[in-house]
Amino acid sequence: MPRVLSPLTVRLHAPPIAVRNVMTSWRRSAVAIFGMGFAVVMVLLQLGFLQAVRSTAAVNYDQLDFDVALVSPDFEQFYDPGSFPRDRLRQAKAITTVRSARPLLAQMQLWRCPPYPPDGPVAGPATSRELSALERWWLGSKRPRAAQRRALLVLGIEPDAHPFRDPIRGQIAAAGSALRMDGRWLMNAWSNPDFGWDLRDRFHGWELGAGRASVVGAFTLRRSFGADAAVLGTEANFARAFGLPTPGVPVNFGLVSVAPGTAAETAAALNARLPHDVKALSRDELYQIEEDYWVNQTATGKIFSFGVVVTMFVAAVVVYQVLSNDVREHLPEYATLKAMGYTHSLLSSVVLSQAALYAVAAYLPAALVSYGLYRITETLANIPMDLTPLNLAVVLMLTLATSFASGLLTLRKVRSADPADLFA
Repeated sequence: MPRVLSPLTVRLHAPPIAVRNVMTSWRRSAVAIFGMGFAVVMVLLQLGFLQAVRSTAAVNYDQLDFDVALVSPDFEQFYDPGSFPRDRLRQAKAITTVRSARPLLAQMQLWRCPPYPPDGPVAGPATSRELSALERWWLGSKRPRAAQRRALLVLGIEPDAHPFRDPIRGQIAAAGSALRMDGRWLMNAWSNPDFGWDLRDRFHGWELGAGRASVVGAFTLRRSFGADAAVLGTEANFARAFGLPTPGVPVNFGLVSVAPGTAAETAAALNARLPHDVKALSRDELYQIEEDYWVNQTATGKIFSFGVVVTMFVAAVVVYQVLSNDVREHLPEYATLKAMGYTHSLLSSVVLSQAALYAVAAYLPAALVSYGLYRITETLANIPMDLTPLNLAVVLMLTLATSFASGLLTLRKVRSADPADLFA
């Protein structure tokens, strides 16, 4: 009579069988672990970039001192803000809770990037062949290239009444009177190397828009997915770069500081009293609009979100194929175990335990590799890459769920193991 196993026996026998299966078919197991580990790394990178999209959406606002922002009714995001009449700032100051209302000009414009080497060709290809991605990464700012025009972020301020916090506040002060001269700019020292910060002492052919430009110092602003580089200058220089009339350059952002605890009240009052060619947003509202734009409305956020789904689907296919082949190869053994009294639920637990072992074995090293890639990406691209506990937990759950789903799909093959086939 077949022996019926107790639940305790099931718990004692299932893990060792699963472990033996993993260790015996080590080549097949290595394929499953590598496939799952690769998927974990890719998913963590996708989530890291998605988190970076959220973080860099607010990176410009984080450097500004304000409680309420005045923006154009056409405002969509920081790099395409629209503009409104400067008189609205004066009118805003009439609200009793308003402490200050300072303008900020912000638009994208073409910048003449220097060639490398600086005395190289000003047009045409700088090399006889196209460099590979690895070569471009390795050479960095010393990558041979011709002069080119690329768009960067241009910021305009009133030097004596600007809205920046430290360290940019101190960097503006350090530039002193040099920043007030015609065509003089501070350049973001964290800009993409192609824009030429590293060549500032060797290159003097800078151009912004249709005019000549000079770099007289640096400020530090994290790059974002909206701009690879930035320059900062006075409103007068900003107007020249864009061909705008002076004085009275239209304002892109009116940054309002208010009495403590009155931000919501002040925003409501500004919206009620000012004309409809401007609207007031709280700091939180501005952050929400910016994050929604970059995460939900642009391809950037959608690509990273979709990448998570695709990567986990590929991982599920890999694990399913490995488990399916393993079960198929061991069908006689599973049939023998059934003949010895092992129940279908016990054999199913063996397969699911095996899937869980693949997941755990893949997850731990993949998380370490991902951490290293986060640090490398943050250093090279100068964008924030945070391996958050939430993302780690989410990916662990996804990894286990994917492995279990693959195991469940494999169980029908275990069910097909028939002891009668042993005597056929």
